[in-house]
Amino acid sequence: MPVIGVGYRRRLAATVAASVVGLCGCYGYAPPPSGSSLAGTEAQLQLSDSGAVVLASKIGPAAESITGRIVTDSAPGYVVSILSVKQRDGNETFWHGERVVVDRTLITGAGTRRFSPSRTALFSGIISAGLVAARLAFQGHGSGGGGGGIGGHTGSQ
Repeated sequence: MPVIGVGYRRRLAATVAASVVGLCGCYGYAPPPSGSSLAGTEAQLQLSDSGAVVLASKIGPAAESITGRIVTDSAPGYVVSILSVKQRDGNETFWHGERVVVDRTLITGAGTRRFSPSRTALFSGIISAGLVAARLAFQGHGSGGGGGGIGGHTGSQ
């Protein structure tokens, strides 16, 4: 069986870690460009207080925001295939794409899901620092004894 060098294993571990962080990049919701349609995008709609009250019978009480795929974006409002609803107390309920009509007068803002380079860089830096700290904390210094032979005898008789 071939022996894999320490340098190769380190490069492989670094490559795997970078790939995982790259694939699991951080996302956020940012306002869409003015005048653009949200149809076909994943978006988060922030509800007004009156919007939460009007939609309570459809999405539950005290809703703060709705996240989902925008099926239709028209002048009166949106048809949303809901993925989740966040309540004002911080709880979040997950949905399976049920469609709800949300009038534009019931929302205070909308944002589309976008990759965030700054959040990803911050997250990557924190993870990298944690990995380096863990490596340093658990790294052996080669000062262990362990010179005994079989059965605890260390010399000849």
